[in-house]
Amino acid sequence: MFIIVCLLIGFIIGFISDRYLGDVIPTNSGNHSIISALFSILAILLVFIIGFVIHIIIHELGHLIFGLATGYSFVSFRIGSLTIIREAGKLKRKKYNIPGTAGQCLMMPPELKNGKYPFVIYNFGGAILNFIVSIISILFIILLKDMNFAIKEILIVFSVAGIFAALTNGIPFKIGGVANDAYNVMSIFEDEEARKGFYLQLRVNGLMSKGMRIKDMDHSLFQLQENSDITNPLNTGIKLMEYNWYLDNMDFESARVCIKSFVPYFSYVLPLYTYEINCERIFLELIGECNKDFIDRLYDKQLEKYIKASKYMMNKTRLLMAYEAFYNEDKAKTLMYYQDLKNLYFNYPIKGEADMELMIADWVKSKIE
Repeated sequence: MFIIVCLLIGFIIGFISDRYLGDVIPTNSGNHSIISALFSILAILLVFIIGFVIHIIIHELGHLIFGLATGYSFVSFRIGSLTIIREAGKLKRKKYNIPGTAGQCLMMPPELKNGKYPFVIYNFGGAILNFIVSIISILFIILLKDMNFAIKEILIVFSVAGIFAALTNGIPFKIGGVANDAYNVMSIFEDEEARKGFYLQLRVNGLMSKGMRIKDMDHSLFQLQENSDITNPLNTGIKLMEYNWYLDNMDFESARVCIKSFVPYFSYVLPLYTYEINCERIFLELIGECNKDFIDRLYDKQLEKYIKASKYMMNKTRLLMAYEAFYNEDKAKTLMYYQDLKNLYFNYPIKGEADMELMIADWVKSKIE
């Protein structure tokens, strides 16, 4: 699917260049040296990268604009690790990241009406705005004949970056193990449980961002039907919320049973979720029997890399703290990670989750004192 999308993007770029931009792009570069040609290519790549970063911001703004237009309310806006949240009626800057995602706009969905809620426009809002901005840029190039040549070239590359962003989010597939917006929409249409899952994840995130703990929510919200497809990313999310419900209630045995239910389906679960699941399997093993062979088998180079890339996620610091406490029995390093976790706590965008993580960290700390 990714190859098909790349071919489609190439076709569209070629068609636009030939049909509309033929008189803008020079076809004869003369006797330019190889160095000049390489410099030109590098300049184009740099403009594309900068343009794509700008389109990431535009994409998330699209989710925000179309979300507000369909009854959603603002929760958080993230580019890279920079996260803006609304706290006590004011916008505040926090740090948070999810490996595999360049940005994210999370909103609180409106109340259900007859069990339904708007989700198509909210999901496609980012791709729509990318496409609109790209079309406007192309129209500028076509209509303004006297535009400076360098500006025209920049607009061309910027438009290409926007079309790339629109297509890679508007055609359903997974990028780097993460389901894109169109894949979410497809999942919601195909699976009633997934529709519930998408709504629930946004709702729970919104409530927890305001300070509500997941343990204070109705447990039945997180229970999937027996025939549900647990490998559907949105259903996987519900199951992991159920796991966190047990964790927040310090019910480690039920949490162990819950997380173990993923194991038979591991080859079909998104890589991002398999990393998350294995992190929690290791944590539960560390605070339980602490079978080092089992832990070593799961804690491979890829998972280690994922954990390092998730440095602003409190549950990863909690895992590292437990690793030092029970695997290495190193009190000094355990306390070092405990302090790191407390530092994250005060800058964490999801207050309800932060309170849960600090509670579990305090429990781990009590075991070594």
